[in-house]
Amino acid sequence: MNKHFALLAVAALIVAISAGLAIGMGTSAQMPDIRIDDVKAYISPMMSNTASVFMKITNTGKGSDNLTGASVAEMPSAVAELHDVKDGKMAAVKNIPIPSEEVVELKPKSLHIMIFKLPKGTKAGTEFTLKLKFERSGEKALKIKLTEPVTDMHMHKH
Repeated sequence: MNKHFALLAVAALIVAISAGLAIGMGTSAQMPDIRIDDVKAYISPMMSNTASVFMKITNTGKGSDNLTGASVAEMPSAVAELHDVKDGKMAAVKNIPIPSEEVVELKPKSLHIMIFKLPKGTKAGTEFTLKLKFERSGEKALKIKLTEPVTDMHMHKH
């Protein structure tokens, strides 16, 4: 009976290993594929040395991602934060989910990026590189040119 039990144990082990290999081969991590379009950056009409950045983030991949941060390459004093607007008030958020096969729009009165502590004298026409940090896709660098705010662009309360 011990031989019979040993054979069953070996057969069960082979089946378990084979099933594990088949499952592992079929479930490789699916990656996001991030594209950024329609980037607009405006000098804040309400706060000096501040800008708001909007864009469309498209993920054509099968895996989701998260925008986890941003920074301004040429302006070490500048602070870039991810923000959302809830009940008319702006608040910083830790990340912005970018689901697979979806477009996330950063726009006024909604999700957006704020840049604080811009160097004095920063004005419309100023160009800089905004680096976006994604959890899975790494860093994406965007060339940004600041423009004057649209007159009806009152985004939020402070």
